[in-house]
Amino acid sequence: MERIEADVDAVRLSFLKGKDRKVVYIHGSGCDATLWKNQLKAVGGYAVDLPNHGKSCSAEIRDIDDYAYFVAKAVKKLFGKAVIAGHSLGGAVAQKIYLNHPKVVEGLILIGTGVRLRVLPEILRGLKERPDETSKLVSEYSFANRNMAEEFSEIFRARPDLLRKDLLICDKFDLLEKYRNGEIRIDVPVLIVVGEKDRLTPVKYAEFLKKHISNSELVIIEDAGHMVMLERPEGLNDAMGRFLERFDNI
Repeated sequence: MERIEADVDAVRLSFLKGKDRKVVYIHGSGCDATLWKNQLKAVGGYAVDLPNHGKSCSAEIRDIDDYAYFVAKAVKKLFGKAVIAGHSLGGAVAQKIYLNHPKVVEGLILIGTGVRLRVLPEILRGLKERPDETSKLVSEYSFANRNMAEEFSEIFRARPDLLRKDLLICDKFDLLEKYRNGEIRIDVPVLIVVGEKDRLTPVKYAEFLKKHISNSELVIIEDAGHMVMLERPEGLNDAMGRFLERFDNI
């Protein structure tokens, strides 16, 4: 699959390219752009390797805002503006891109994410003290299908330090009260997607987003866990395809 690159403050970000469509996918903790291979083929668009992930260069990342900065600047340079799709940590990044850099956002697709992403302390501690065992556990929580969890666990086990750093960043992300108090208003179209059996960012997280974003629609994918793009790609692709049609002629 073809790659394109963008330099932001001397940090090179790498993107996997599907068929041409102005949608940018942001992966979750410990992952990279290859997470979106099914969507790139079926739906199209571009999937970014966040800094320190995949084929992108390293950078000092302290919080979600830092990730949002790099992706937003790359989107502006490459596309001007795009629909931003994010999963889990990537969904937090997508929200912050809209809040901090709204001019690059045509719409949002928030997948398996929430307005607050607290992480169990035992997971953070376990990734430091028992990385293999805990990486496997995180993978088991990520899938409804046990066989897929076992296959995917190798990805987390290969980079437990990176997974832990991302989860620490997730743990600090909290927009709950700002949404509750009406301080956050999202004025672009939003698609919210969650797996019916998601144990990491359960359906109630998505329902909260739906309640607090007026111009939004919610799709719950049956028999899918947190990694809905891998477990039930057809359902996600169909939902995204319908949503993105409104932007194709812009």
